[in-house]
Amino acid sequence: IEEIWNESKAFNFFRGVEWMKEPCRSCDQKEKDYGGCHCQAYLLTGDMYNADPVCSKSPDHGVIQQAIDSAARNALSANEKPLIFRNSKNSRLLS
Repeated sequence: IEEIWNESKAFNFFRGVEWMKEPCRSCDQKEKDYGGCHCQAYLLTGDMYNADPVCSKSPDHGVIQQAIDSAARNALSANEKPLIFRNSKNSRLLS
């Protein structure tokens, strides 16, 4: 694991700030967050070099806001039922 962490081209590529695109390249937080999560950027934008969409400065931040808004709407409209833990007494009733 140490060799992968220290010698891997993939890990070493993302060390530092030279690889960053805008808005990360000129951001005053780049030395703190290093552009956010590259896996999340890839999942949500298709490009691991993009800014993490969770960041409000990301051009793709709207994807996150849409997900938050959708979850809030769904929570309001859901007919929630209480969580019932199975035990030996109710197990057959719940199956």
